[in-house]
Amino acid sequence: MKKTILITLFMMGILLQTKANSPTSTEEQFRDSIFQVINSETNDTLRSKILRGAFQQYIGQEAALEYLDSALVLSKRKGMHEEELYTLFDYCRHYEYRGEASEMEQYLLKLKEAAYRYKDYSLYYTVWLGMLQIRCAQGDTEYAIMQAKEMRKEAIRIKYESGAFVSLIALAQALNFAEQYDEAIQTYKQTLEENPNANEYSLLLIHGNLAKIYMEQEKYTEGLSELEQQEKVLKKMQEKGPQVINTLKSTFLETEISFGMIYAKNRDKENLKQHLIKAGKYYDKESFFSYYIDYHALWGIYYKLEKDWDKCFYEFNLAISACRGAEPFHENGILKMKGEAMMEAGRHEEAANIYKTAAQKGDSLNQDMLQRHEEVYQANYKIQKALLDKELMTKQYRWIYVGASSIILILMLLAIMRAFRIHLQLRRSEEETRQALKTIEAADKMKEYFLQNITYEIRIPLNTVVGFSELLSAEQDLSEEEVQEYSVAIKNNSEKLLALINNILDLSRLEAGMMRFNVQECDATELCREVKMMVNMQTTMVNPHFHTELETLTIHADSRWFMKLLSSLLTVPRLYDGEICQVEYSLTREGQCLRITVKGSPLYQVWEDEQEQRILHDINRLYLEAFKGSYQVSEKEEKVVTITYPLG
Repeated sequence: MKKTILITLFMMGILLQTKANSPTSTEEQFRDSIFQVINSETNDTLRSKILRGAFQQYIGQEAALEYLDSALVLSKRKGMHEEELYTLFDYCRHYEYRGEASEMEQYLLKLKEAAYRYKDYSLYYTVWLGMLQIRCAQGDTEYAIMQAKEMRKEAIRIKYESGAFVSLIALAQALNFAEQYDEAIQTYKQTLEENPNANEYSLLLIHGNLAKIYMEQEKYTEGLSELEQQEKVLKKMQEKGPQVINTLKSTFLETEISFGMIYAKNRDKENLKQHLIKAGKYYDKESFFSYYIDYHALWGIYYKLEKDWDKCFYEFNLAISACRGAEPFHENGILKMKGEAMMEAGRHEEAANIYKTAAQKGDSLNQDMLQRHEEVYQANYKIQKALLDKELMTKQYRWIYVGASSIILILMLLAIMRAFRIHLQLRRSEEETRQALKTIEAADKMKEYFLQNITYEIRIPLNTVVGFSELLSAEQDLSEEEVQEYSVAIKNNSEKLLALINNILDLSRLEAGMMRFNVQECDATELCREVKMMVNMQTTMVNPHFHTELETLTIHADSRWFMKLLSSLLTVPRLYDGEICQVEYSLTREGQCLRITVKGSPLYQVWEDEQEQRILHDINRLYLEAFKGSYQVSEKEEKVVTITYPLG
């Protein structure tokens, strides 16, 4: 991939060199060569970058737009979001270079739409900042301030922190252009407070602009402080990589010139010379002409302080000739400084001519500036008036629209509420019908399942009783041991059958809510102890252990049912002959409820008859629910039964 890029760039270099050296080469030949390279390249991203690279050669010319058009079509067709954003960014740069602000604004809107679509806002905010700087240069500072505030709101809304930072810089620059220096300083300081970890380039911009504002206000101490901060940032950047001097050469030069301007104002020729010598390290004839002018003008001031008039006038002349009409105010200021030097040198006639020329130019510039300001203010007035008229008209239409919409909305709401109420009633009736049907079906299934299981449970002991009874009545030669064995089997199964039927009847009454209870005031502690004694008397296969710290606990309950509940959890089946069950149960009080916890209950450990076990479990649960209590069994391997019963 890297080899492909290098080869392509090399080919472009050859084409550009050929274009520059060959007298017969034309823009059409260069264009054809570029598109030949594009057609032969398979990497779409590289093709787009080559087109944008060709645009750089013709920026500001109509031919440049053809390359951007091709790059934009390619990036959209191939879905290259980053390349599409950069291409739209290049369109804005092209029109900025040509000074066509209206076209630049149109492409700024297109860049905004793409930035929101791809959620990548950096290039959009960069162009927006440049657009506001152009507006400030045109004198339309009111619009720039308004847009900078709108930029901050938008950045906060989309949660783009870098955008909020850029918006503060844009606002500070606009306030500076509007000569609202105190507000500009406050805004720059706010930028530093909100972004303590701003990068070095941002810090250079902020400290440099603050220094310029302080110089405008003739606050030279504060200006020097900001320039020293800027110098620290430059040194830190230089420590990271010495090559930074090449990329920030103009910034180093500007900083030294700013130092020189302050010392020139204070007539401190030693410090002025020191910083001019430093500036000479970064100065050359290719420097930006504004820095070139200031550099020679400062040397003129220095030689003026030294009374070296030949060098002084020579430097002033270099500065004035460099202006070339592009910096009229700057040129006029240098003319005045040269006139002052002429006066000090005793060349009064020449000084008078220079002052006269400066005065004429000053009057002309002031008139132009006043006319420009007047045009700007008139334009702003017309814009504000149009906006106000539009706002008033919008408000009138809005009130009419709101009134009509409110009436329609109320009527619609009434109709919707009525329809919704009818629909809700139908849905409720349908849901109740469906729920009742489900309940009936579930009850039928449960009854069917219960009857099937219980029939089986009843049939076994009943068959045993009938079978052994027939043997006793039919067989005459049975031994006494056999008669005794059959009689015991008949008795045990009869008792089991009777207990099962009684449990089924109790369950049916509880489910139907027809069970009658004999509720009395009784002592829960005493009932728990009586159950322990009763279990000890009935069987030796259970060893119950009762724990409580309560001497007495009064409740309202049916004592027979309460004891039946506890005994069902502590007893084993009648014919159980396994290991002795160790059961622990405890009684505590929790607020307005008693709490009984049973660990190692035989009902969940040694009972093999699941149907009978489930019946006892349901009886216990329904009994407690009838008295607003609860019956819970843990899902762990060791079943722990927890009973709560209200005290009131």
